[in-house]
Amino acid sequence: MAVRTQPSPTSLSIHATAKSPGVDLYNGNPSRDFCNSFWGIGDSGINILFTRMRGATKTTEELRNFWKERSIIEEEYANRLATLSKVTLGWDEIGELRNSLDTLRLETEKQAASHLHLAAQIRSELEAQTGQLLNKQLFHRRTHQAPLEKKFKARQTQESHVVRAREKYENDCARIATYSQQCETIQGKELERIQLKIQHTRQTAQANEKDFADFARGLTDMLSGWEKEWKDFCDNCQDLEEERHEFLKDTLWFYANEVSTLCVSDDQSCERIRTVLDQLEPDRDVENFVHEYGTGSSIPDPPALAPYSGTPGSRPSPSAPKTRPANFVRASRRPAPAYPTSVNGQAEQPQAPAPETVLPARPAVNGNGNTEAPSPPAHSGAGSSNWPETPSPRSVNHPAPSSKPSRSRGDEISASRRGPPPNVPPPPPPATYYPPDPVLPQPPRQPPPMQVPPPPFQSPPVPGVSPTSHSQAHHLQPSQPLPLPPPESQSRSPPPPSPSPPPREETVGILFYVKALYDYTATIDEEFDFQAGDVIAVTATPDDGWWSGELLDEARREEGRHVFPSNFVCLF
Repeated sequence: MAVRTQPSPTSLSIHATAKSPGVDLYNGNPSRDFCNSFWGIGDSGINILFTRMRGATKTTEELRNFWKERSIIEEEYANRLATLSKVTLGWDEIGELRNSLDTLRLETEKQAASHLHLAAQIRSELEAQTGQLLNKQLFHRRTHQAPLEKKFKARQTQESHVVRAREKYENDCARIATYSQQCETIQGKELERIQLKIQHTRQTAQANEKDFADFARGLTDMLSGWEKEWKDFCDNCQDLEEERHEFLKDTLWFYANEVSTLCVSDDQSCERIRTVLDQLEPDRDVENFVHEYGTGSSIPDPPALAPYSGTPGSRPSPSAPKTRPANFVRASRRPAPAYPTSVNGQAEQPQAPAPETVLPARPAVNGNGNTEAPSPPAHSGAGSSNWPETPSPRSVNHPAPSSKPSRSRGDEISASRRGPPPNVPPPPPPATYYPPDPVLPQPPRQPPPMQVPPPPFQSPPVPGVSPTSHSQAHHLQPSQPLPLPPPESQSRSPPPPSPSPPPREETVGILFYVKALYDYTATIDEEFDFQAGDVIAVTATPDDGWWSGELLDEARREEGRHVFPSNFVCLF
């Protein structure tokens, strides 16, 4: 059986009453000041305002205790962080790993100082000022509310005296009227007895009438002073309530700003740790360890047995130790990376690519500073379902793009998509002109100075795209080189959290998922925009490097747009 909780004596719920519709309690007065809003018949308004002020004092006291506990928690956390930052961490390491661990300790120490500063701010700015407001409320309660509560009780006592005197006087008048009616119907001794009762009742009624008049006069004199004191008390309460609300708003705002600043400081510390970790390359650190402390690859042979000649005093001549080079093949036992599962729920291992298969590469920069055209991938067969070995950001060294002006993306699109044959440099003959697509209108195309059409290929069907438009977009036009990714100096802010891929059974036709490394803006109707960090479901992987897929973010997905450059993404 649940225990019913009793309402707090400082709760306003005990004074809640239903409002009668159509009844104006304020008599048309638009003012909602306390001095015009807590009157009425009875003592409800007085009790509500007294309860409100007691509850306000209780709230301020609870908030002061909250700030006290919050500062204690923050201070304890800061002290534990400071202790943790002094613990030995990676003292025997070298290279970038040692630098990363030292940065971790240093940033932990900075975070401890930030949290300690927040604890001091809460204690000085919040707890102390809230205590001052609480003292002001307690002073108001002692000097204004407590004396008025005593006068209110005296007024209630006087009103009860008036009510009782009035009841007695009215009862005496009613008995006199009853006796007078009885005198009209009786005679003799009974009449004399009734007349005697009337006489005694009139004497009592006169005494009760005098008491009633005295009590009523005293109540009138008390109410004249009460109204003035109550009005002043209402004004003081409204001033104190307005001050309290403004103080609480400013205090909570200050607290939110301080905690937000602390979060920004912690995030900056984490960003500095990430910056140092960007310089940490495990393979390079391991190689540096070998360079610094390696002892060579010469394996010494066991010492050879020198035969004794038998001559007295003779010793075998010492020979130089023999060695052989170490030419072992490393056998790594590290677990293989996890691959996405197939449609039937079983894990698929990536097939080994054909020797001639080349991933779509980003444009490289030659020694003269000019941007070279990327080498398009060779065809591995029409309709091939092999997974492309999409390089990750850490496993591929992306060449820096050229700083010299080059042809814009729009010029390349207007010149139609093109690409040389697999692993063959562009020949000198002029390019072949291709008419515009009737389904996908484009601006007039200009033949580029060097261009040859690629061999035909066939990509898997894309959901939501008609075969006609897909084939026209990828078979009637030559393949265009992939766009130039942005340089590292113009990298965007950290991408938003990537959404989780949907269940495999709901996405039939999806080969795998990739994650965008850079922002990309579409230049023709069949391409779609995406941002760094977006997850894309790949549905087809043509050999020209322009893959087909769709964004997982349905809010930004557009019908008919499915093409994107593969050198802007990595395997998710």
